[in-house]
Amino acid sequence: MTKCPASFISVAKAYAQEASARKVVMGRSNDALSRSKRAIFALHRGDVSGAVTSLREIKTELAELDRHFRKFPTLLTEGSYQAALEEFAEAQLFASYLEHGTFGSMAERTMRSDVYLAGLCDATGEVVRFATREVIAGRPEAVRAAFETVDMVIEYLLNMDLTGYLRTKFDQAKRNLRSLEQMSYELSVRK
Repeated sequence: MTKCPASFISVAKAYAQEASARKVVMGRSNDALSRSKRAIFALHRGDVSGAVTSLREIKTELAELDRHFRKFPTLLTEGSYQAALEEFAEAQLFASYLEHGTFGSMAERTMRSDVYLAGLCDATGEVVRFATREVIAGRPEAVRAAFETVDMVIEYLLNMDLTGYLRTKFDQAKRNLRSLEQMSYELSVRK
């Protein structure tokens, strides 16, 4: 058998190191995604302190991945990491809505435009779920506030030329607005 050139061995070693780092990034990203979902559910249950603790832990967990990204920048585009960032953005935005009645800024890593916009579109769905729960609890006035917020988001997004994945997210946000319109209509008919 012919001896492999040293460059082959070097490339194989680098590949193995990156594959190992990718597994770590994927595992921690999946954990962060799952924790973000649990934070959203905690917010829906009214467990704000539990959600805030989870969001703080997620921020730390994602920051710990930076050493892998410095060594292997291509891992920044790993799908599981992107999904975790979007879910984290959605959770932060929903928490902001519940606290302030609107969406605001978030942890720096989720302020990247594609992550923020995807999280913003998804957060409109959480606002619809929140408004629905509020109506069930006898607080129908929450629908008006939710409608105004989601309507503002749609108006903002209409000014952007969203394509591809973000266009799909935008279309979902528009459906969320229609749900709030329908809810508002049904509440007005019942008065």
